[in-house]
Amino acid sequence: MSDHDKFSDSAGVPWEGRSFEANPFSGDAGLADENLLEAIANFQTGVAGLEKVYEAFASARFLIPLLAELGESGVGAHGQQVDKSADLSIVTVLTPDNQKALPVFSSVAAMTKWNANARPVPNDGRKVCLAAASEGNTRIVLDPLSETELVIRRPAIAAIAQGLNWLPPERNPEVVELINQSVEEIAEVESFTLVCGDPTARLRGQELLLVVYLKPGLTELELKGIEGQLFGQLGASERFVELVDSLAVKFLPTSSQDQ
Repeated sequence: MSDHDKFSDSAGVPWEGRSFEANPFSGDAGLADENLLEAIANFQTGVAGLEKVYEAFASARFLIPLLAELGESGVGAHGQQVDKSADLSIVTVLTPDNQKALPVFSSVAAMTKWNANARPVPNDGRKVCLAAASEGNTRIVLDPLSETELVIRRPAIAAIAQGLNWLPPERNPEVVELINQSVEEIAEVESFTLVCGDPTARLRGQELLLVVYLKPGLTELELKGIEGQLFGQLGASERFVELVDSLAVKFLPTSSQDQ
C-alpha cells in the first residue's frame, strides 16, 4: 500500500482533519422503548393521558423507513427490463384527513410488519419531529398496522420538536380562555364544554370538539350564523390555530346540559 493509500480514502481525500462521532444507536437491538410501550398501554386503557405518550416519545428511539425509488432503468442484453440505479428516500404518506404524514416505528418488528423492504434510520423522537416539521408533514404516524399505532398531530409535533410541554386542547387553559373570549360575544350562547374529538389518537375525528349550549328557539339559519361566527373568530386567532389542529362544533339546548 502506498503512502497515498494510507492517508487518503478511496477518492483520494485525506483522512487528516476528519473526526467521527460515536453512533448512539450502535448497540440497538431493534426493540421498542419500554417507557414508550408503557405510556401507550396506559393511554389505550385510560390510565393516563396522551401527553404522557408524547413525553416518552420525545426521548425514545424510532426508526424512520427508507424505501428504494427507481432512478433509471434500461433494457438488458436479453431484452429484459433492468434497474440501472435506485435511490433510498424517506417515505411520506397521505392520511385519511388528506394531510402529509411521516410514518415511524418503535421497533424493527413493527416496521417489517408495515413493509418488509423498508430500511431503518434510527433517531430520537425530538429529532423525528424536527425532521417531520421541516419537510412540511403535519402528522406523524407511529407504528401503522400495529396495536401501538397512533397519530401525532401538528401542534404536538411542534411542541416535541421545541422541547415544550404539550397538553390536549380540551385541558389546555389557554385554549379554554381563547374559546371563552369568542363565545362571550355571542348572546345566544349560555355555556360550552370541550371534549376530545379523537380519543384513540387515530384520526377518527377532529382533534377538539366544542359543545355549545344555546338558548332555545333558534332557527337553522341562526345556528349556521353562530357556527360561522365561532369558526371565523377562532380561525383568526394565530395562537388558537397554533394550539389546536382541528375543531368540530356541536350545538345542544341548554336544557340538555344537566341530563
